[in-house]
Amino acid sequence: MIDNAQWHRGQPIDAALRESPRLEFKRLPNYSPPLNPIERLWKKLRRRATHHRPVDTLADLKHSLRASLSYFQTMRHKVKRIIAGRPTRKAAQ
Repeated sequence: MIDNAQWHRGQPIDAALRESPRLEFKRLPNYSPPLNPIERLWKKLRRRATHHRPVDTLADLKHSLRASLSYFQTMRHKVKRIIAGRPTRKAAQ
């Protein structure tokens, strides 16, 4: 599944399809980030890395992003739930 971003179109994509006849791209509708699983992860990553955190330099931003990516790397079950669209916490009963 790919969205309609510019880098998902053109000669490199056409070449990949020609070289791998069993490969098939399914395009998402325009302006449909909720349907793209990776968008849910990007949202969580942005929230964890940048929300309510002062970022004075590019180095600070890189450090925050790396720390957040490291967190998600150790919490693979959370990443799978985020991408699958399932809640990360059990609902209160």
